[in-house]
Amino acid sequence: MTYATSKLLAMDACSADRRTIQIHDAPERAACVHNTVPLQEVLAIDEKMTKTTARLESDFSMVETKIHRFPAALRGIGGDDGRYISPSVVAIGPYHCAEPHLQKMEEVKLAAAYYLCRNSGCSTLQVYEKVLSVVGAARGCYDADDPLVAGVSDADFAAMMFLDACFLLQYMVSDTKLLVLQNRMALSTGPSIQKDIFLLENQIPWLVLDIVTQFMPVDLCQFVDDMRAKFLPGGKEAAEKSCPRWQALSGCSTAPTTPTAGASRGGGGVDEQYKPPHLLGLLWFTLVGSMPADMANYKGFPRSLSSSAVELAEIGVMLTPSKEEWFGDMRVERCSLYGELLLSPVFLSDVTACWLVNLAALEASTSGARKESKDSSSSSDGFLVSSYLSVLAMLMDRKEDVHELRRRRLLHGALSNKQALTFFKGLGQHLRLGGRYANILEEIDSYKRHRSVRITVYKFLYNNYKFIAAFLSVTGVLIGIFKTLLSLKQK
Repeated sequence: MTYATSKLLAMDACSADRRTIQIHDAPERAACVHNTVPLQEVLAIDEKMTKTTARLESDFSMVETKIHRFPAALRGIGGDDGRYISPSVVAIGPYHCAEPHLQKMEEVKLAAAYYLCRNSGCSTLQVYEKVLSVVGAARGCYDADDPLVAGVSDADFAAMMFLDACFLLQYMVSDTKLLVLQNRMALSTGPSIQKDIFLLENQIPWLVLDIVTQFMPVDLCQFVDDMRAKFLPGGKEAAEKSCPRWQALSGCSTAPTTPTAGASRGGGGVDEQYKPPHLLGLLWFTLVGSMPADMANYKGFPRSLSSSAVELAEIGVMLTPSKEEWFGDMRVERCSLYGELLLSPVFLSDVTACWLVNLAALEASTSGARKESKDSSSSSDGFLVSSYLSVLAMLMDRKEDVHELRRRRLLHGALSNKQALTFFKGLGQHLRLGGRYANILEEIDSYKRHRSVRITVYKFLYNNYKFIAAFLSVTGVLIGIFKTLLSLKQK
């Protein structure tokens, strides 16, 4: 019996014969009141409270390894008809496996598993038994209360994990000799599959993929790093030049299948090794995993609320592409005559836009789960990609702002200015404003406060540069005429 229940029982003197207890506004009140509830009802509520809290705490302890549903609060950023939430070609895992338009790819999964088993030199039974050894733990990564999970039998779930893992590995290898798979996986549906396999709701646990790589060696980290390159202007060549420090930290260069050697997630001061929960989790880590702790962590509240790209240009804050290897870099630096807002450049396509939405959804689903370090000042809220997206959304109020970001080589891609503006403003209305977002606003506010005189002069010059240029041009012509007349007079 809990303390709260014992206090209520102690207040039962006025109605013991009816087996009811009194509800008082304060413990010291001894007078009976008219509001009464049965004792058994209170005990039932107390037991339900205890069991529910224990279950929630147990679920929360595993929140980083779970395969989450897309957060209801972020459904507004899911695109038209949830196109950034639901797969368009292939279902991975149980959440979307029954959707009619995805059934054609189930045949391809069978062919992918067939080729994997045959090319490995092992029987289907040998590969399947390995999957069975982890399928119990894998099922625990999904929400057991979800009807789409509860309705799948253990046998069907094991077969699903086996086929999905084989399909993913075959897709990553992209063997040109297997013409059937090449046609159905790459030539006709490649970009759509790339989008689908990094959806939050379309994941299988990492441990399933990892165990199947015993039969088909695949550098999972390299594959995800190749996907990371799609965010970078210049693609794969730019990614290779950046030499991401996360690979050295995670050990992917020497252990292709699992990045576990000594990297803390998101620079938040966590000493434990990072183990990806699934492919989307690894993509998140490749983007921001090497971000230094002093950049990932921030606690405070800014005075400024927002600043558009054009407004920053007016006060002498130049938008400049960052050259740091991690994605989502954001810093304000003060130069002698002006300031710079350094931002990671991004290549925006339909695929990368979808991934950004799901990375933000992953952060929202796992926020608060990371263990605090001994130094409480070095605890990150985990909203690293979300903060970056929020800053970009802040900078865009008009199509002219998008043009300014393109001109400064911060935004790339085939999307029109109107499409990019619509995408980021839609994100900005729903995203959690993380600590790094607040940090940038505070740095901009500090720049405004400490350079007010310089900003006034710069703003005047910026807004009147055409008039000033015309005036100087006319003045130059007049000076030339006067010099000519003077020389003629001297002759």
